[in-house]
Amino acid sequence: MEHTPTKSSPVMPQLIILTLFWVGLQLVATWVKDDFSHVGQYISEINATGSTAAGAFGWVGFIPLALISFGVLLTARPHLRVKGISHLGWSLLFFYPVAYLGAALAPCDLGCPADGSSSQALHNIISIVSYFGFALGTLLLTFTPKTTWPVRCAFVLLSLIIALGFVLMINPELTEVRGAMQRYVELAQLVVFWLLLWLKPEEANGGSDE
Repeated sequence: MEHTPTKSSPVMPQLIILTLFWVGLQLVATWVKDDFSHVGQYISEINATGSTAAGAFGWVGFIPLALISFGVLLTARPHLRVKGISHLGWSLLFFYPVAYLGAALAPCDLGCPADGSSSQALHNIISIVSYFGFALGTLLLTFTPKTTWPVRCAFVLLSLIIALGFVLMINPELTEVRGAMQRYVELAQLVVFWLLLWLKPEEANGGSDE
């Protein structure tokens, strides 16, 4: 089909590794932390100060995940037709690895409160900027030249899911399910990475020209 990637992409293996590593991180957290809840706790709480294996998860989990996602974006760039405002959109996707580096180097306190230590305060700032920055980057990718409308619509929808999902997951009234909401948001972010495969130059004649 002309509107889908027709050739293997050099970024595909890294996308698979990124996805599997993200899933594996969730599973390992469950095995190591007996009382950890993916429904009620943020992903960053895997490395929360004072929790089981705190620090270790940052170095063997969050930092490698950040490096893999950095690699995905850098490997993908020569194979994308982004330019101008859509190139800015691609650049803003780097907030994803920045968020994980922040979670490793500025870990949250137990319970990831709105107020807390200086590390928690920095952690909160990085989280806010990263999620909204990534959402904006996703939205700007809709302006990629010669992109099909289904792909454009997907970027718009994903940007809304990411931004709105972040707002909902920090709502105090939804604390009991904030972890589940964050994981849905992060799945949406992973989908954005996979959609980069639809922005390859050789597919340019399959979409609208703007």
